[in-house]
Amino acid sequence: MSARARLAPLDLPEFGMPEEAPQVPPAVYRRRLDGLRERAAARGWDRLVVYADREHSANLAYLTGFDPRFEEALLVLGPEGDPALLVGNECFGLAGTAPVPLRRRRFADFSLPGQPGRGAEPIEEVLAGEGIGTGSRVGVAGWKEYR
Repeated sequence: MSARARLAPLDLPEFGMPEEAPQVPPAVYRRRLDGLRERAAARGWDRLVVYADREHSANLAYLTGFDPRFEEALLVLGPEGDPALLVGNECFGLAGTAPVPLRRRRFADFSLPGQPGRGAEPIEEVLAGEGIGTGSRVGVAGWKEYR
């Protein structure tokens, strides 16, 4: 038995244009963060960090609704409280528009070259301030070599 395929023209349905942009409710992001906290605790992780940049923003956008347009960003999620979001100068103001509360921290090394403050606070100190240190168990989503 042989079957034959045939191409046929189709009319596309008319969907019209949306009147408003779809919005994900803040409660959805809170549930996602809470669920991630539960999974991190089940694995024995002290913190979870999520790296993002322009080309790799899906994890951060899914969890917080924030899309780092210009620079890198790092979310640090602990067992409780608002997550910390490390961003550079360009994204600092934009990060305040996220639909969930985030503790914005300006991390100048994530700023574009030539911006003021680069190298002001070593990443080790920033992470220590977020509860990550020697012996910490940290889950990681996304990465980039940092020198």
